[in-house]
Amino acid sequence: MVKEVFFFTEMGYTSYSQDAAASYGYTSLMFPNDNFDPKRAHELYDTYFEEFQYCTEAGFDGVMINEHHNNPLNMMPSVNVIGAVLAKTTTKGKIVFLGNVLPIHDNPLRVAEEVAMIDIISGGRVVCGFVRGIGQETFATNVNPVHNRERFEEAHDLIINAWTTPGPFGSERKH
Repeated sequence: MVKEVFFFTEMGYTSYSQDAAASYGYTSLMFPNDNFDPKRAHELYDTYFEEFQYCTEAGFDGVMINEHHNNPLNMMPSVNVIGAVLAKTTTKGKIVFLGNVLPIHDNPLRVAEEVAMIDIISGGRVVCGFVRGIGQETFATNVNPVHNRERFEEAHDLIINAWTTPGPFGSERKH
């Protein structure tokens, strides 16, 4: 049995005041953005991307990335943006997308195009996953959670068709 080893980090923003966090009791969704320092975030992004590079150079089989919204515990609001940066800053290993949150995207074909483009830029190293997301994602993006599964399945099928169907194809969607 061959085992693969991957690196994963949430890329957390760790530079906010613990007193401020304690005063809110919960940092997701309701934590004010005045607790965010762009200069410090720039430094953290540099550090996280250096870690990704180091891991691929050290022999990890790849890196894994995900996305969450309105949460200082994760500075990846777009798995595609992070994936595009990794496609150009790493040369080895897989880039595993632990999920585009499909129900929050109004244009699944754009997701299909972006992931395909990133895969080409990376030389075919992208492993793409899709997720439904959690309540936090739908709340943060004002998407009705009642339609979560329906939106996911519709977007997923459209993306797979875009990647596998030759030539133009028709699509009728509810969402």
